[in-house]
Amino acid sequence: MPTSTANLSQRTRHDLVTVTLHWAMTVLILVLFLLGWYMVDLPKGSAERTYFFGLHKSIGLTVAALLVLRIGWRLWTPRLAPAEGLTRWQRKLSILTHRLLYVFMLLQPLTGYISSSFAGYPTRFWGLPLPQWAGKDPVLNELFSGVHKSCSMLLALLVGLHICGALAHLSGRHENVLRRMLPGRD
Repeated sequence: MPTSTANLSQRTRHDLVTVTLHWAMTVLILVLFLLGWYMVDLPKGSAERTYFFGLHKSIGLTVAALLVLRIGWRLWTPRLAPAEGLTRWQRKLSILTHRLLYVFMLLQPLTGYISSSFAGYPTRFWGLPLPQWAGKDPVLNELFSGVHKSCSMLLALLVGLHICGALAHLSGRHENVLRRMLPGRD
């Protein structure tokens, strides 16, 4: 049940669900980056490449499901009051970065799934076959694969910006900003 507005100003940390989803997705996205960079250099048609592509797809779709849960939870629960001590430009940059992170966390699995549909290989979610939305089309597969790779670069850049912002809050008058997403109690 959502926290009432009266309690909002007294909360100094995100709730356990928000923190858990954040850190679970953080770990899974890092794994996806590592898998993505590793698997593309494996020999085409090899069992190892097939395995890692399947694993990458399943983890990516898991992140997409967690993202849907996260968005739903965010809409359900009240937001924390804005962090004290941030300048206007810092707040605006934070909001923009978070929104873009959500956009690219959605685009990544979407473009990957579409690319996979045009690749002619079945997409499985932890072994469960998913519908193929199109037939094999090498041109469209290459197009969506390129979009997927480009989005991954932009997502990596946004994650880096997010990390830099978080690290900037480790000390001084903004240290409570980072603490808000760490496990713990108010």
